[in-house]
Amino acid sequence: MIFNTRYLLALCLLCATQIVCHAKTIKKAEANLLRPLQELSPWQGKWFPYAPGEPHVKPKKLQHLPTWQTNAIPKNNSDPWQGKWFPYAPGEPHIPKREPSAQQTKDSWQGKWFPQAPGEPHLPKTVNRVEMKKQKEQQLHICDDGVHNLSVDYDPEDIRENFNYLCLNSNRSLFNPNLNTEALLTQHFLPSAYVPPSKCLNESIAFTHIPPTNGAFRPLPAVYGSYKYLPPQRYMRNLAEGAIVMLYHPCAYQGQVEQLQHIVAGCLYRHLVTPSQLLTPERPLALLAWRHSLSMSVVDRQQVGQFIRMYAKLGPLAVENLARVVEQRETYKASLLTEARLVTDLDDSELCGYMEEEQHM
Repeated sequence: MIFNTRYLLALCLLCATQIVCHAKTIKKAEANLLRPLQELSPWQGKWFPYAPGEPHVKPKKLQHLPTWQTNAIPKNNSDPWQGKWFPYAPGEPHIPKREPSAQQTKDSWQGKWFPQAPGEPHLPKTVNRVEMKKQKEQQLHICDDGVHNLSVDYDPEDIRENFNYLCLNSNRSLFNPNLNTEALLTQHFLPSAYVPPSKCLNESIAFTHIPPTNGAFRPLPAVYGSYKYLPPQRYMRNLAEGAIVMLYHPCAYQGQVEQLQHIVAGCLYRHLVTPSQLLTPERPLALLAWRHSLSMSVVDRQQVGQFIRMYAKLGPLAVENLARVVEQRETYKASLLTEARLVTDLDDSELCGYMEEEQHM
């Protein structure tokens, strides 16, 4: 019995010892849970959004204050960065910054801006285009000034028009003078009340016969003299006021051309000389008057003088006192080579007078 009692007593002491040890272990564990968190964790950085143990309280929002006021608010967390933050510094409200208007900005530049000045709306400037359009419309509406829109009849600046005054025939011998070819006088009938129309450059002019001796014409008359080339639409106006026009084919014999030109220039001031592709190799020379033409292969001095005396100064626009308007009116002079010289006066009071003196001598 004594042995059993001792055994039970020892067993009780052992159990009591185990209970006490277990209780100490629990207390120790509870004590470890209550330790500061900094001792439990080695992390020394910044926690986001809240550190362990920190109350979950939302920070108060800053009011929308100007930048200079927000910068004045003391910041709890100082930052060593001394530069500039972009677009917003820490703690600064996210308010879009308004740039100063163009009117408030001042620029020392006093010149002209291209294409628009600062603050000026980017609108295309139509002033120059409108002016250019008006100028073009004015040119199109110009009836005849002797300068613009000449290409309707003949453009003196276009090299493609040089066929009017160049000999393009490879056999120039076809144009040599032929004494067996008689001169041909042609007359066209017109009603006595016929008045030729004057047409602006926006209208084309066509003629019923070649070479033309009557019909419509351009308003401005040509300056009297010799031309590199003068289109029929131009010299028709001069024919209507009684002028004599000398035509020669570019391939015609040069000696005959010079002889005929000398006779015409010595007979009257009111004359024009121009090459023409409308003449044939058979008769490459011609004199024109209103409704009349004299084409020839060989120059006959008497025939030429007779034609000028009979038909010069005749036409629906012919006036006795032409001198009053010749020097004052607007004229056409494109491709003019030499201007005509006075023989007697601007009215050509005497026609081919030197020929009559030669006959009496």
